[in-house]
Amino acid sequence: MSAAVALRSLREPLAALAIALGLLYLLWFAGRAPAAPHHLLGELLDLRSFPSVDWLESFAGLWQGAAIALAAVPRWPLRRRLVLLAAGVALAAIYQIAIGRPQWWLYAYAFLAGAGLVAAGFFAREALRGGERRHAAYILAGVVVFAAFGIVTKTYLIHSSVQAAPALDWSALKLDAAAFGFSPSAWAVHATPQGSVPRVALAIAYELLPLAMLVVFALEVRDPRRLPFGLFRGLFACGFAAALLYAITPVTGPAYALGAAFPNGLAPLLERAPALLATPAGMFAPRNAFPSFHLAWALVALLLAWRFGWPARAGFGLYALLIAAATMALGEHYLIDLVAALPVLAAIAALCIERVSLRSPVRRQALAGGIIVYLVWVALLQPSWAQAVSAWPVILSAWCALNVAAGVYWLRALLGEWERIGAGAGEERPQTAVKASVA
Repeated sequence: MSAAVALRSLREPLAALAIALGLLYLLWFAGRAPAAPHHLLGELLDLRSFPSVDWLESFAGLWQGAAIALAAVPRWPLRRRLVLLAAGVALAAIYQIAIGRPQWWLYAYAFLAGAGLVAAGFFAREALRGGERRHAAYILAGVVVFAAFGIVTKTYLIHSSVQAAPALDWSALKLDAAAFGFSPSAWAVHATPQGSVPRVALAIAYELLPLAMLVVFALEVRDPRRLPFGLFRGLFACGFAAALLYAITPVTGPAYALGAAFPNGLAPLLERAPALLATPAGMFAPRNAFPSFHLAWALVALLLAWRFGWPARAGFGLYALLIAAATMALGEHYLIDLVAALPVLAAIAALCIERVSLRSPVRRQALAGGIIVYLVWVALLQPSWAQAVSAWPVILSAWCALNVAAGVYWLRALLGEWERIGAGAGEERPQTAVKASVA
């Protein structure tokens, strides 16, 4: 059994969750949103079909994070953990054979869900009368909070799609083509044809982002002292920032706004007069492209896992690269969306980081710098401005390079300051680490 470790309180993410739910329900009661969070929960769990195979699979799928935590957190003997995970995998195999699912051995999702269901049952028992009550209860509560975050996010995206604000996609396309000399999104789509192995692999990587974040949660439970801030603080900070920034710079992504012109007929679109674009009525097209928080969340995972050694750095670094490639190949983003994500993430990290004083120059520079960079993008994305500045492609290219360099510099500086203060204090315990609390 491992030594006692102070866990971050869940009060902060629970408060953030309550605020997000309150705002979404206000929109729903005001008639501005077509669905409320409980509607999404019902769909997620297939409650209309209860009891059924679909409901059972949906319910089991909620607990995949429990399996990841059981595998990664050494609070219980390794042999017991392996037996429990194997039992879950066997249970999933038996279930799939019983319902007659063809090629059941290919359904990795089902095996992880089965292992998660068994792990959740184990944690529930431990939380009631086991020797590691705190950690078991914390893991269960964390998985629930993570699932609730996903429901809140999906509810917001539906609201954004239905509102159908005029999109700045023409500007994004114009800036992309001017800065890089071609459309990187169109090139990525051509380089990974539909149905090809690279396209399928990138699509899978794109969908695995929640599981990657759950791996970070498991690492945090394993040793919270190694993280510069908690996963849930980063998730909710990014979530609130995304809702605000998407309202200011509504961009949908080329696959949604450019229609039949993407990816083969962009030349006439680039030559047309500056304009805001609309998306087809009834299409699910949330304005959630600029900046790319898909990439930002992947980079949050890398930042938080940085102190877990080179395997974690290599794994999460490679995954961030795959996410960047996937967002382009699937037509979800323009390259400038990814470029702008770095300085914006640096500003968010400056808000979230523990131990470093708010008066620290490093923290203030990252926060102010990220905000200023984003405000410049707000101006550049106005159609008339995008048309004007596209006449200076070298300046745009340099601006994009500056975004990447500044974002990386600020993130490294924040992490370096956090490590320096920890070394000076002779400990790695985060400033806000407290006893685990699920309320």
